[in-house]
Amino acid sequence: TLFLVSGVVQRLSGTYELSELGGLYRRAPVLAVLFLIPALSLAGFPPFSGFFAKLALVQAGLAVEQYPIVAVALGVSLLTLFSMTKIWSEAFWKPADRAPEHLLPSRAVLRSLQLPIALLVGLTVTIGVAAEPTFRLAMDASAQLMEPDGYVRAVLGRPAP
Repeated sequence: TLFLVSGVVQRLSGTYELSELGGLYRRAPVLAVLFLIPALSLAGFPPFSGFFAKLALVQAGLAVEQYPIVAVALGVSLLTLFSMTKIWSEAFWKPADRAPEHLLPSRAVLRSLQLPIALLVGLTVTIGVAAEPTFRLAMDASAQLMEPDGYVRAVLGRPAP
């Protein structure tokens, strides 16, 4: 999702350079939100899906007393939050040095660029809100991968050789 946002940012500003970006919140506020939600998810903020993944990692690390793993997971979350905040403030929040009006697409084009991103962001939020069923589904799938006999029997109609 963040890669798609970066493509739209490049289309709106003509560059990927953070030092040359700015003012995108004013020109494309929906895009700013569509960046912020997956960025917060990546950093592990609740209620987004990244939070539950990090929570599971921290709980597993604590359960087996692997405190360095827990510390690294939390440290990476903090550094990710810092970097995502820096990117958001540079690209979206700070005033633009220049306004490349010739690069601004029409509202219809901008909406068509934002639609797939919005669908993916909606999926991210849905997975975050419905974390328990999603996590249960993932646990069931992993259990089936560890015990493939049922799958082999269902496909071949007989037990695994």
